[in-house]
Amino acid sequence: MQNIELIVLVRVVHVMAGVLWAGATFILAAAIAPISARYGTEGAGRWSALVAARVGHILGISALLTVLSGGYLFATLHPKDDSASGFVLKIGAIAALLSLVIGFLIARPTGLTLARLSEQHSLAAAPPADVLQAMSGLRLRATLSSRFTAALLGLAVLSMAGFRYAQGIF
Repeated sequence: MQNIELIVLVRVVHVMAGVLWAGATFILAAAIAPISARYGTEGAGRWSALVAARVGHILGISALLTVLSGGYLFATLHPKDDSASGFVLKIGAIAALLSLVIGFLIARPTGLTLARLSEQHSLAAAPPADVLQAMSGLRLRATLSSRFTAALLGLAVLSMAGFRYAQGIF
């Protein structure tokens, strides 16, 4: 027997946290990371590091809430679902999990390191060449990881939005 009130509450958490996670990731990938990569040496790096540090906490919490609530919903509402709809949901879930892993294992450490370097060298007239090179590589890694996580979340969002219609297509 399913507790409908709990399912509705978990679904609300899943949708709201997912919207926040995906939306913040898309803004990070489309605007903040490219600005940091392009104009980081001209002072935008410090600004981008401050924004990314704030957004990073929001991304982490919303990502965990989305994945945990989605896992509960899948286990409760779609156990042993071998239909086309179930397959589409599984693809979306795998994409979201991969995005979470990339975010926590690549994007977060990269952003923290970049923020630390930006803060350490924000007052210096010109950071040493090795620091500039390291920061450039970190900005590239941050840009690529944010784009990859955004693409994976885009796939997850499309899968979650369209899984109900998969039966008629496949």
